Amino acid sequence: MKSRMLLNLSLLAALAVLGAIAYFEPGKKEPAETPLTPVDIDKVDTLTLQQGDKTIVLAKKDGHWRLSAPFSAPANEFRARQLLEIAKATSDASYPLKPEELAKFELDKPIASLTVGDAVLIFGGADPINMRRYVRVGDTLHLVRDDFSRHLTAQATDYVDKKLLPEDARIQEIALPEWKARLGQDGKWVFEPQQEGGESNIGDLLANWQSARAIDIKHLDKPVGGPKLHIKLANGDPVDFVIVQREPELLLARQDCGLQYEVVGEPAKRLLSLNPKAAETKAETAAQPATPAPAAPQTEDGAEEIEAD
Repeated sequence: MKSRMLLNLSLLAALAVLGAIAYFEPGKKEPAETPLTPVDIDKVDTLTLQQGDKTIVLAKKDGHWRLSAPFSAPANEFRARQLLEIAKATSDASYPLKPEELAKFELDKPIASLTVGDAVLIFGGADPINMRRYVRVGDTLHLVRDDFSRHLTAQATDYVDKKLLPEDARIQEIALPEWKARLGQDGKWVFEPQQEGGESNIGDLLANWQSARAIDIKHLDKPVGGPKLHIKLANGDPVDFVIVQREPELLLARQDCGLQYEVVGEPAKRLLSLNPKAAETKAETAAQPATPAPAAPQTEDGAEEIEAD
């Protein structure tokens, strides 16, 4: 009885080993993932996103992405990369596509098309069961896991870099409505008119500008008016803003790009003052009511008491 039990256990162990071998199939390679296109995205320098009658064009120059249509502006590098990587998305399945099948897959009226290098990707509807997107590349229909549609339907302003100044910007001159400052040849800042504590606070102001980011960007339909703000960079490039609004949010417009940047909270306060903390304290003090003088003591009949000498 005991020997039979041992034999059964041995057979079960052997079956388990054989099962594991059959399941894992040593030596068998996983099927290679098939990308939508063979494009080398690291060599691509132009992206064109077509959304119906709207066109967004991003071009790479000197290693940085910029929007060139529908307006010119520095592009968000991360979002440009996300568009690029759609061309390398894995195709879960592919089939030859016949012209009469375009409407079936909503490719006759696609949600968008994306040109990456020489490849054109056309995006149709989605598989209602597995929610995979139908993508046409040439005469081939691909089924792709859809985790990129939000990039295809984004507005042009969503692709703008939210930094107010270029990443490597070095400010050589800044002119606010109340004063201006320029970096002299001796490395010292010259203020017009002279600003109290200017030399000690200018470093913080410049750092705030170099790191400033908008929380939202809007396209301007027409020019706006307001006080001017001028910045000249070390490479000679000018950056000009119009101060549309200071409170409660700081709104800065760039007329050359047709864009309006919204900056909120503490970062907004640090862009228009050499010493925002001191300015806030001064404003709070001015807003406080004056302390009234103590009333003179009165007698029971209401007359003021007069101290005897």
